Amino acid sequence: MYTLDKLECMSRSQLQYLFQLKSVRNANRVLYNMSPFLNHKRLHENVYYLSKKGRQHIGSEKNKPSLNQLEHKVRRNDIYLYYGCPKDWKIERPNEWRIKGETHKLICDARFSLHSIVCFVEVDLKQKMLENKKKIRLYRSLFQALGEQQALLIFYTITQVRKERILSWCKEYKVNAEILTIEDLENYFL
Repeated sequence: MYTLDKLECMSRSQLQYLFQLKSVRNANRVLYNMSPFLNHKRLHENVYYLSKKGRQHIGSEKNKPSLNQLEHKVRRNDIYLYYGCPKDWKIERPNEWRIKGETHKLICDARFSLHSIVCFVEVDLKQKMLENKKKIRLYRSLFQALGEQQALLIFYTITQVRKERILSWCKEYKVNAEILTIEDLENYFL
């Protein structure tokens, strides 16, 4: 339940993968037994989040997650699992920096470190491509402000076409990036 509180929500397959619940049937049985503490919504599969009773049971101060953002949060959790559940995983963290007297601010979907590299996660499901380009420009500025600290932008998007366009902008702005698609991780958690 603490993991669900930390990540806000998880799909059945993500929970099955994370807690090594061998079969779908076993995962569904475990989730059914926890049902007083969980709510779920059906997307491509059931997505679980803590109910009010579940949040009270573990002493969580968080509110119920926004249901219209569940798909985005599930995709963000794909990256969490793909990178081995980083211990310093932080979601929706603001980043502020100054360059030449000008203050910039950027809220990344998640941030963590990997072998002394600071990783910033951006999940792109329905974002306008021009917004993605603006973000990449901001990341260039942030990476410059970090100086010698190595940084990596991890962009997770839905199609190969979007991946290629984002990759070209990252090259254009000289932003160290790894671009993944849903297809890249399609069978990773099954």
